[in-house]
Amino acid sequence: MKKVLLYSLFFALLTGIPSCKKDLNREPRNLVSENVAYGSLTGIEALTATLYNDMQVEDLDYIVDSEAGFTSTTTDEAVRSYSWGAQNDLVIGNWYGLNWTDPNTGAYVKIRRVNDFIEKVPTAPAALSDGVRKRLIAEGRFIRAFDYFSLVKRYGGVPLVTKVQQFTPGDDATKLGLARAKEQEIYDFIARELDEAITDLPEKNSAANAYRITKYAALALKCRAMLYAASSAKYATLQINGLVGIPANLANSYWQKAMSAAKSIIDSHEFSLYNADSDKAANFQKMFLTAGNSEAIFTKTYLAPDKGHSFDFYNAPQSFKVDYGCVTNPTLEMIEEFEYIDGSPGTLKIKDASGNAIVYNRPGDLFKNKDPRMFATIITPFDAWQGGIVEIRRGVIDGGVKYTSEQLTEGYPTKEASFKKVGKDGPLTTSDPTKTGFYIKKFMNPANRVDYGLSTTPWMVFRYAEVLLNYAESAFELNLQNEAKAAINLIRDRAGIAQVDVISLDKIRHERKVELAFENHRIWDLRRWRIAAMVLNNTQFHALYPWAMWGTAANTNDLKYTFEIAAAPKNTRTFPEKLYYEPVPQGNPTYIQNPLY
Repeated sequence: MKKVLLYSLFFALLTGIPSCKKDLNREPRNLVSENVAYGSLTGIEALTATLYNDMQVEDLDYIVDSEAGFTSTTTDEAVRSYSWGAQNDLVIGNWYGLNWTDPNTGAYVKIRRVNDFIEKVPTAPAALSDGVRKRLIAEGRFIRAFDYFSLVKRYGGVPLVTKVQQFTPGDDATKLGLARAKEQEIYDFIARELDEAITDLPEKNSAANAYRITKYAALALKCRAMLYAASSAKYATLQINGLVGIPANLANSYWQKAMSAAKSIIDSHEFSLYNADSDKAANFQKMFLTAGNSEAIFTKTYLAPDKGHSFDFYNAPQSFKVDYGCVTNPTLEMIEEFEYIDGSPGTLKIKDASGNAIVYNRPGDLFKNKDPRMFATIITPFDAWQGGIVEIRRGVIDGGVKYTSEQLTEGYPTKEASFKKVGKDGPLTTSDPTKTGFYIKKFMNPANRVDYGLSTTPWMVFRYAEVLLNYAESAFELNLQNEAKAAINLIRDRAGIAQVDVISLDKIRHERKVELAFENHRIWDLRRWRIAAMVLNNTQFHALYPWAMWGTAANTNDLKYTFEIAAAPKNTRTFPEKLYYEPVPQGNPTYIQNPLY
């Protein structure tokens, strides 16, 4: 019973459940004395849970700037439905930045907490075995490495603090006066930290510790971080004496470290691509709804109502929403990234060879034989959803004339008719419903509407498919094309689409885009490859408008449809060159600022 109670406490703290809500962001030491905190396993586990909570894992509640400002709506994956929010404005920098100085949530306050933990655990008065102490310190090292990875991918070189300095909560952490380290020094520190942690972390967790860090979580972080370091060395420019950028001649050494870390995970056979359902689309969809599946290496879980997230609340289709909804509208460009199952390009067949609109008996016929991952990731027109249908129709074509509206209630052929010109879920060029003709499906509860803060879909911080993609990219950059192709084909086979015969960097990047869509990788991939300013250069994204062909059926439920490609309204995207790094927060002292700010 004691073990169960301890686990329950740890799990509650790990998922962010405080004993009193007003204390959510307070340091444990403000709640209990240091002797109490370090005097028992329960106290130390509470401190550990705080460190876990501190990590910026960019989960389903991670936003940039505006309310519901999901990162996908700042990339080529999706546009934002709402007309308000900075995602519709000029990008000026500091969209993706981290607070450095907040006395509760600042990045260096969190680093101080973990430094203190690493220093105190070895001599803590609690009755701990040597093995438990080593594991706790290893967890601290992993978390510290994660904290610095979150910083370096945003800013390049940052102050490297590994010892507790005298600091009173509420003070400005920048007054500690440490200069920025080089970007290379931060990545090398991350690699060393993780190597140290790996030796003392378990390969597997007991059921009571199911969501704690393991050796393979540390390898997955090392794999990702070294991939980013290699990309910086190859594609970024070395500037400000190495505060940003890494010498180009080091790229291969970082590719090799990333590949080696990935291979250690692959060769362990502890993880596999999720394949629990023979229906490929259903299989891919269920993977993100199932905690502890075969693909999950490290997962953040939720327990509502005390600790949930709001992804469902913000992204529900118009007629299925509780209040807010509709935010993330996948672009037509994203839809067409998904190939057909025979491996042919994913361009939708809107017109015939003569340029005439193709008439489809059912709207879903347009998407026939597309990559099953698309159907698991994106809601397309007239998809089944939560016991109903997502009715997406821009209007009616009658006698060659288009009839539409900017409201959802106007009927056809008369305004009062029960059949509506525009579907109950849009699209509209104004108001809330989708601006592109699509909604997001990945991570969404397929059975129930979910109110604010009550979603419990888990967040896989690291999953096996990403490891395979990291392995493929690193292998290709090292001219190991057969190894790269084999990894990519494992993913494509699980997806249910044709394997590739010839591998290329473009194909690897394409596979990464569709496999990891909406998992908050795309913005960092565009940045580390240094192609964001090209891909998002005043880019206009597009919508798909379904039109009902009036008079093509006796029953309006059986109307035939054609499709039109249109510009997604008010949703061009721009990415300035300077945003490859965030502006460095200034205080006392004044830090050397990043280029172009």
